[in-house]
Amino acid sequence: MKLAKILFIFLVIVSCQETQIWQEIEVGNTVKIQSKKFKADNKKFTYNWSKPIGNEKDIEYVIQNDKILVKAQNSGEYKIKLTIENLSNEIVHTETFYLNAINNTDDTLILSNKAKSDSSLTIQNKSKRYTIQVASWPQMNKAIEDKNNLISLGYDAYIEKYENKEKNIL
Repeated sequence: MKLAKILFIFLVIVSCQETQIWQEIEVGNTVKIQSKKFKADNKKFTYNWSKPIGNEKDIEYVIQNDKILVKAQNSGEYKIKLTIENLSNEIVHTETFYLNAINNTDDTLILSNKAKSDSSLTIQNKSKRYTIQVASWPQMNKAIEDKNNLISLGYDAYIEKYENKEKNIL
């Protein structure tokens, strides 16, 4: 019976351990980090971000409530902890982000295709950023659906309304 209790406690401890998923970032580029596991109205929660743990003098960061913007100056490994509390100051979610900052010595374009689809492509060339139009829809609801899909995949997506009064296009 004692062995069964020990085995049960061991299984609980092992199953509760956090899996470390390392995200590679490029030195000199700013990346946005936010919880993908916790989605809620961020006005009802307090997001408590830790300072990046690692070589603190080599990393810049800006906290923006539900996200943190991070820019590594040198290669290295960093860890950032997030604790989310509700209005009663109860912890409702914790998450740890593991970053591996690497130097990119190649001047070629970096293509990132998270969705495995042509409509969600980000192109970076060193620290320059470009915007790509991925779709054009005659109905706003389809545009909103497409935008929300790209946001859920981690992209900064937005909708820009096109108007041409001479051709009566609104």
